[in-house]
Amino acid sequence: MDCSVRTGLGNFREVSGHPLTLADTKTFFSLGNGGSTLHVLRCLEDLYGDKWTSFIVLLIHSGGYSQRLPNASALGKIFTALPFGDPIYQIIIQSILEPGCFVGPGSVIEYSRMGPEVSVGKSSIISGSYINLKVDIPSNCFLSSLSVKINNQVKYVSMVFSVEDDLKKSVKSLSDIHSLHFFGVSLLECLDLWGIEVSDQLFSNESTRLGLWTARIFPACSTLSESVRLSLQMLNSVQHMSAFKLNGFKLLSVEEMLTYKDVEDMLKFRKQIYNEIRLQR
Repeated sequence: MDCSVRTGLGNFREVSGHPLTLADTKTFFSLGNGGSTLHVLRCLEDLYGDKWTSFIVLLIHSGGYSQRLPNASALGKIFTALPFGDPIYQIIIQSILEPGCFVGPGSVIEYSRMGPEVSVGKSSIISGSYINLKVDIPSNCFLSSLSVKINNQVKYVSMVFSVEDDLKKSVKSLSDIHSLHFFGVSLLECLDLWGIEVSDQLFSNESTRLGLWTARIFPACSTLSESVRLSLQMLNSVQHMSAFKLNGFKLLSVEEMLTYKDVEDMLKFRKQIYNEIRLQR
């Protein structure tokens, strides 16, 4: 858990204030928010002695996996976009939606480009995606696309889950993965539909954390739109219990997607959208 800290004597606007970044990387276990806060306070004590008790301190927890909101993991929770709206019907953040595109109530679209034949159900989250096909994205769906760099080549991977899926849940052995669920369906059944073999290579963390977070199920593709299409077809196969084989693709887990993420390419895509929006004004 990393923390960014800004300290100032009396007021945040004072020039004397300066930022510190403190990491708990020397520990052998996860400290969590509480332990990380205590770690920061001890560091302030070491740096400033008793003087720090007179400071105004802004402490921002900016590390962690963000497993409850994985799209915040790509560039860091500290840079997460915060939507505004009262009441909130749909929230569109720096995105291009072509005429004809439909977004249901309570859904969030951020840093994405969506074609005229895209329909998004209610209470869904779409992040960093390019969707240019005719598709009905179901309600309560989470779809997030990332650029990754593997062997110096940029690829694209899109994760898709239900907002009800428990990405923190894990089991200790392959024989227990039937208890993991993807959109309400046992992961074991999903793997059979996708033609993915249950083996020691299925998870990116072979020892203790066998779960949706570490399951190698999402295909790496040469284009952003193709990665979205394949992930949505995976979802469609589960919803209709029809086979959709993923043979021949390199499959990544969410854990690996974040390890190999290409932040520069993701920011480039966001910049393209931003520039196009400005030209339309």
